[in-house]
Amino acid sequence: MHKNRIRVKTKHRLKDESYVLYWMQHTQRLRGNFALEAAISYANKIQKPLKLLFVLTPNFKDANLRHYAFMLDGVQDVASQCEALNIDFCLEVGEFEAVLKDYLNAASLLVLDDAYMPFMVDVKKKITAYADGLNVPVIQVFSDTIVPVDQASQKCEYSARTIRKKLHQQVDAFLAEASLSKVDVGTSQAKPVDIDALLKKIDIDRSVLPSKYFKGGETEAYKRLDDYLECCLKDYHDSSDPGKDVTSKLSPYLHFGQISPIDMYQMISTYIDTYPEAVEALIEQLLVRRELAFNFVTYCEGFDRFETMTYGWAYETMAVHRDDRRTYLYSEEDYIAAKTHDVYFNAAMIEMVETGFMHNTMRMYWGKKIIEWSEDYETAYAMILKLNNRYFIDGRDPVSYASVAWLFGRHDRAWQSREIFGKLRYMNDKGLKRKYDMDRYLKRMEDVKSDSDS
Repeated sequence: MHKNRIRVKTKHRLKDESYVLYWMQHTQRLRGNFALEAAISYANKIQKPLKLLFVLTPNFKDANLRHYAFMLDGVQDVASQCEALNIDFCLEVGEFEAVLKDYLNAASLLVLDDAYMPFMVDVKKKITAYADGLNVPVIQVFSDTIVPVDQASQKCEYSARTIRKKLHQQVDAFLAEASLSKVDVGTSQAKPVDIDALLKKIDIDRSVLPSKYFKGGETEAYKRLDDYLECCLKDYHDSSDPGKDVTSKLSPYLHFGQISPIDMYQMISTYIDTYPEAVEALIEQLLVRRELAFNFVTYCEGFDRFETMTYGWAYETMAVHRDDRRTYLYSEEDYIAAKTHDVYFNAAMIEMVETGFMHNTMRMYWGKKIIEWSEDYETAYAMILKLNNRYFIDGRDPVSYASVAWLFGRHDRAWQSREIFGKLRYMNDKGLKRKYDMDRYLKRMEDVKSDSDS
């Protein structure tokens, strides 16, 4: 493991207590988990058992049954693998701080994993401060970006162009794979996770049903990656076509930390001689575009507010076109029911509502249409984020926030001015029909809708 993946949060000596505690929250997997590697190493160094703790918090902001069900698939997967490594897996339902305080009283060391979104960054700061008061040493180990965010850059980068070289200069140094050994002391006490019982027990938003198209978990994530590389990588040139359906669909697994981006990079790279253009394009998405989004939420204060999420030129052009006439105005109910005049938008909404996913080309088109059909830009931004976070399994993610901001000019450039959009990038249905097999996309979404109605 590269030493720059590790942050020492409190400077205390290892305590002679009952166990080493690894709080797994963001990195919900065993494979490719550097925080777990560090926790096992320290447990064996001081000959203590290792407790792996996962805290399930009811009513987490913007989360609903769809998100909880997918996440618990992954937690169940983790629990089932702990016995082989002699790890004591613990699942607790409650508020993060209250649960962690109970476990910290007997901890020799606390190991934390990644945190990027403000709420979880703040929670981990509070828990670290509590541990500090108990003289418990705390380290945080980052596994969910290829290059740790603060190593790639110490400022908010303007675009992919400004961060690309910085990432490529460092990537090789951070490609070592996590190495997991068995814990020496103690015996696994992991119990099977009864997902159905847990979901019935906890108080959560049940308005959005689990997706029938995505099963969560590390095992499923790596299987999907294997299948994609074997069957679809050769067709990467068609990946932007919604009708062809040859994307990896791994973003939900990346969001919940159920697959390692380092492993993905390594596995994709093995095809460089066979499909060089496809591999380079995939690495651009996985390394540059994805980590630009993590840079955005880390260094752009107010990344999640309309007033502060994009550039001056974008606000200026929106101000000029604020009073432009909108031919169509739609409500949230119209969107959810897929009742607009645009068949492609309606199909995209079916994909979102029913599956929890949307092809990336359609995500861009979908967002641009909501801008076009809203009474003002603030309303559009709020609506896009609300639907994004509610229905997408990978919503509430750095990439989601960067993608929504991109609709309003972030990480983009000024284009030729036009009504409503001004110099913001514009998309229309004619462009979709000209470039892609949209009839095929419509047929797929008809099938999805029929399946959900049956």
